[in-house]
Amino acid sequence: MRRTALFCSFALVMSMSATAADTKVTLYSGDFDSVSNSYPSAGMPGLALVSQQRSFELPRGAGSAALDQLPTAIDIGSVRLQPSNPALRITGQRYDFALPDQSALLNQAIGQRVQVEQADGGTRRSHSGILLAAGNGLTLLRDDGKVSVLASYSSFELASLPEGMSSRPTLRWELDSPRAGRETFQLDYATGGMAWQAEYLARVDGPAQRCTLSFSGAAQVINRSGASFPATALTLVAGNPNQVRSSAPRAPAPVMAKAAAMMDMAYESAPDAEASGEYHAYPLRQRIDLPNGSIQRVSLLDPTEGVACERRYEVGNSGSNWRSPRPQVHSNPNPEQHSVTTTLNFTNDEKSGLGKPLPAGRVRVFEAGSGADALLGEARLGHTAAGQKVALALGEAFDLSAERTQTELRLAADRLSLEETIQVKLSNAKSSAVTVRVHEALNRWQDWEILESSQDWERNNAQNVRFEVNVPANGETVLSYRVRYRWPAEVRP
Repeated sequence: MRRTALFCSFALVMSMSATAADTKVTLYSGDFDSVSNSYPSAGMPGLALVSQQRSFELPRGAGSAALDQLPTAIDIGSVRLQPSNPALRITGQRYDFALPDQSALLNQAIGQRVQVEQADGGTRRSHSGILLAAGNGLTLLRDDGKVSVLASYSSFELASLPEGMSSRPTLRWELDSPRAGRETFQLDYATGGMAWQAEYLARVDGPAQRCTLSFSGAAQVINRSGASFPATALTLVAGNPNQVRSSAPRAPAPVMAKAAAMMDMAYESAPDAEASGEYHAYPLRQRIDLPNGSIQRVSLLDPTEGVACERRYEVGNSGSNWRSPRPQVHSNPNPEQHSVTTTLNFTNDEKSGLGKPLPAGRVRVFEAGSGADALLGEARLGHTAAGQKVALALGEAFDLSAERTQTELRLAADRLSLEETIQVKLSNAKSSAVTVRVHEALNRWQDWEILESSQDWERNNAQNVRFEVNVPANGETVLSYRVRYRWPAEVRP
């Protein structure tokens, strides 16, 4: 039978009050997008280590304390409560689920006394008894010993929440205190639902071969853990350590409320990088609020001007190191059209104006102009240590194109060598000359030799070479080279 809308009321058992002070959060990078697209729940992605001072008013001897201001994604196995009073003992710890829904509440309340209201025509009837079963209606054991089965009901009332259930996720401790009064504790735990990522802004100025850029960085911090952290000392760690998470078990049918996004433009002096195990830590200079359901922006790298850079145009695959298991002798005479990619290159060292560890994140690159700056593109920057080179692929160059053609392929009569001739025609529709770096993969066989070339070349690795080709304004240049591959008699193509 269809059940009418429910109304549930019950008396809450109030826990002892606790006030958070000196909250510290250590937040690890990685999982930012996953956290952004998740609802607050147990086992959420992200990793934050929370350290707080908590105080409870305790009686002398046996007592208890409870805390319900917890993240939904807390790792229960990581919780550690340490009293400042060494004579105070913690004798037990328990985690109570948050109340998920009315059905779960009724199932947990079986065996308890319940007051049920039922609509009967234009009147209302009240039933009281011990709840025996809940599902398709309610079954009550009345005080007179009879059993009532209620197929429908309007509301029910419990005297208290069933054991092990709370209106919010709650940690409870059993304590043995040598004195009465307020005691201070150190509470530490790990939680998911929080993450951060770096966001960089680069502004390029000057000619492509000898450009300079201004470079600055910020951190986007997201909190969807289900708890807020006011006045927090926040440390950002560039690293994503492995986790073997012992998260809070899921209660049946959890209610997951979507967090509201909020952008707080909170800027201050950028933090200095510090070593943190295998990672780099960035402790913020000022305390900040981390409300639940928010995305905040904090300074990570102060603007650096005059960073030496080079804007390159590149075509081909510079990273391929594939080796064929046997000589490749097939012909491919059809022309191949290739786009030319724009890359921004600089070195993360003091000579260039940087020399700082750069956490992974997005880089947005603009070209300085007389009016509004033009967006050149966006790229992902991996974790970059001081001294490393950076190459950011920004997108395809509209006015540049490349056509690659195999013009000749000759297999020797003894089938132990092969010669191939390649032409790459580069076209430039710009009003100024450019230099295009052409990457060529020589992967028909491991043993190769370039016999002749219209341009100088350099070796990238065992199977790749590159050419620096000058292309005039509104013109084209043809790169041509001939390569010979050889293999021993026991190897057959």
